[in-house]
Amino acid sequence: MSWRVFWVPSDAVRGGVRGSVVEGWEDLPSREDAVGVMAGDPIFLSPDHRVDPLLSLYGQSGTFRRYEEETRRNYTADIALLLTFLWKRGRGWLEATSRDLEDYEHWRRRAEGNPSRVGGSKWGRELAAFASLFRWAVRDGHLVRSPLLVRQIVGRNGEVISVPEAAPKDVRPSNVHWLTPRTWRKWVNVGLRGHTRGGIPQPGWVGRLEDRNVAFVRLLTSSGLRRGEGGSLLTFELPVRRIGGAGTTGGRWPRP
Repeated sequence: MSWRVFWVPSDAVRGGVRGSVVEGWEDLPSREDAVGVMAGDPIFLSPDHRVDPLLSLYGQSGTFRRYEEETRRNYTADIALLLTFLWKRGRGWLEATSRDLEDYEHWRRRAEGNPSRVGGSKWGRELAAFASLFRWAVRDGHLVRSPLLVRQIVGRNGEVISVPEAAPKDVRPSNVHWLTPRTWRKWVNVGLRGHTRGGIPQPGWVGRLEDRNVAFVRLLTSSGLRRGEGGSLLTFELPVRRIGGAGTTGGRWPRP
């Protein structure tokens, strides 16, 4: 049994595109509007099928809504895992202690019984999610103090910064490699089109979706979109360019 996260659907869906709703809840969109629920807000559902109202308020807060979409999804997934851990201990998140969080860190990072232990970078992101939630709860008066222990350090400019005691020390730096345009085109041809290093189609290549894959990769690299953003684009969201006096729709970004 675990906590789950659901997302308030887009306004188009809430407005009636989805025809089947539970009897008696036909006015759900207006109820959501009345309490400030917006499309894209998370709803946390406990293992006994109850909605946590305070977690819903956190999802509606300016703190949470200002995060990028991918950050919101990552944070809710991380928080749901912590909620499940606490649930199995018979605790709610408002009852969590610093010992609970220490034990959770041990389980996530070092416990031999956990087959899916995480590294420093992942744990650092989870800590950021917990810090955001507990900081909001303290600020809005739902908690007296955060169970997340912190220490004060002095930054480069002399400012005092609060850092979680459980902050990882094994975070790997970004390992970024740059490709020249020529190397990038070769990667596309070899990796997605099945060409040999000499630039000719490899015998036996059966990649029937290569055009789609190449178009998707070019879209991301030339537009700066993330995978989820690019994969959810609709045709009317693609840019329109006039070429030779004719209107053309089809995402004609420059080739890398």
